[in-house]
Amino acid sequence: MSDEILQKLRSLSQYRFALQQQIEQQGDPSQSSPCIEYSALVEELSVAEEELQQQFETLKASQVQLSQERQRYQDLFEFAPDGYLVTRADGVIQEANRAAAQQFGVPQPFLIGKPLSVFVAFDQRSAFRTTLTRALQTTDTQSWEIQLQPRDRPAFDAALTTRVVRDPEDNAIALRWSIRDITERKRAEMQIHLLNAGLVQRTLMERTSRLITENVRASLDEHQIFQTALQELAIALDLLGCDVGLYNLQTKTSTIQYSHTTDGFASLSKPGTVAMSDFQEGYAQLLQGQSFQFCEATPNSPRGQVSILACPIADHEDVLGDIWCFSPPDRALELYQVDLVQQVANQCAIALRQARLHAKAQAHIAQLDQLNRLKNDFISTLSHELRTPLTNIKMALHLLKVAKTDEQRDRCLSILEAECTRETNLVNDLLDLQQLEADNYPTFLSESINLQELLSIIIAPWHPRMEKQRQVLTLDLPDQLPLIVSDRATLRRLLLELIQNAHKHTPEGGEISLTVRHDPRTSYITFTVQNQAEIPAAELPHIFEKFYRAQKAGSWDVSGTGLGLALVKELVKQLQGDIQVASESGWTTFIVHLPDRLAQQGF
Repeated sequence: MSDEILQKLRSLSQYRFALQQQIEQQGDPSQSSPCIEYSALVEELSVAEEELQQQFETLKASQVQLSQERQRYQDLFEFAPDGYLVTRADGVIQEANRAAAQQFGVPQPFLIGKPLSVFVAFDQRSAFRTTLTRALQTTDTQSWEIQLQPRDRPAFDAALTTRVVRDPEDNAIALRWSIRDITERKRAEMQIHLLNAGLVQRTLMERTSRLITENVRASLDEHQIFQTALQELAIALDLLGCDVGLYNLQTKTSTIQYSHTTDGFASLSKPGTVAMSDFQEGYAQLLQGQSFQFCEATPNSPRGQVSILACPIADHEDVLGDIWCFSPPDRALELYQVDLVQQVANQCAIALRQARLHAKAQAHIAQLDQLNRLKNDFISTLSHELRTPLTNIKMALHLLKVAKTDEQRDRCLSILEAECTRETNLVNDLLDLQQLEADNYPTFLSESINLQELLSIIIAPWHPRMEKQRQVLTLDLPDQLPLIVSDRATLRRLLLELIQNAHKHTPEGGEISLTVRHDPRTSYITFTVQNQAEIPAAELPHIFEKFYRAQKAGSWDVSGTGLGLALVKELVKQLQGDIQVASESGWTTFIVHLPDRLAQQGF
């Protein structure tokens, strides 16, 4: 426009100059009417020329100022820290500053003519186009966040701000874009979010830990302790399931006794015993009190692929067991979650010790009550058993004094002898039992024993007693038995006690048998004593207890102190053997296994 004004100004000056020349050629302008008019016109042209000159100078100064402003805004556009773009309405880039070129990793010239959408992350392009279409339909500034994908560089989070440029007919002709890299802000927001989430989770974990601790310590029931702990852990940590295995350190095994699983994962764990050698590396860490996580991907495993946290249940004394927590294979537990499991495991260890101590104390109390009852029963029985022979002796002495015939005197002496023997045997049984339990029972040098000879000596005195009760006693021996090396007195006492017990508890007319067998393969001599009587099932576990006598039940309602079988058990132990008992179908069987330390002669 300034060039056009300048051209007009030059034309006007030339015209004014030509007109002035013409007036000067015509003579005195005051003597001619046309000259006067020309002079006036020249003056008007001079004024107009001067005004145009002033307008030109003003316009020229405005152009300089506008150029400076344009350059300033161009510099602001070019060197702005954020990316700036100008695109057509369809999103094709027309202008781009340096920051935009750096953000996209493409030189500025190569950005021109490229669709902006090609720099949007592929999975967000559809949403970008939808938002762009919506922006073209409004006059407001639009802002949103999106992920941009530069060339040969990682994607970054960006905040986009755009405004539509419209022509006088209100048609969208261009878009101005501001692009700000907000990756660091997003990272900071994520850290703050994670920190807040961590605080929330830690608060939840602490609350869960307190809840589990209160519930666990409030119970002395082992089952309730672990079921409560496992259920709360599964809920708090969103687990697929968890279980508890308790250790037997002597056998190096772990027995899964308690478990809790969510719906659809009932086969995560099954009760059973696992040998520690099957997972030697893992149990080595657990036995040292160390937790660890691993992913199980065993082919054909009923659990499938799961992530597992194994945490020991340990206290200051020992490792008692472990807790296994099962999660999906792509989700390992966080450190604060592992801390929660460890805290729960520690509380379970304390509660388990308390529960076991309580159970042991209760069992001890029950045992003391039982012993107290047995003691009272024993004292009552012993008083009766001691008084009965003394009463009979006193009566026999009185009769002896008044006896008038030798027959009467002999009968009284026979009673005195029998009752004295009875009293002596009772006292000897008590003393022998006390000595056996205190390991003070007298032992004799082992000697070679011929079992056929020993058994003949033992059985012979019993035949008259058996006949008196119409009982049948049979002895079953192989044709040849090896000589054995043992304590003759202890073995004789053992067999006598078993035969006496069978005789006492076999009804009149019943059968009793003693069978001896030797098996070189097992290196044991077996003595089997059977009698035709049956012990009630409820009584069978207690028959070897001291002072125990079976309750009144048929043929077992007999007198005695209840020391015979207790002595048998201790005598078998003295001979380094073992004893078993069974009672069914009207028969009771005692089986004694003794080591066959054979004599050198002939074997």
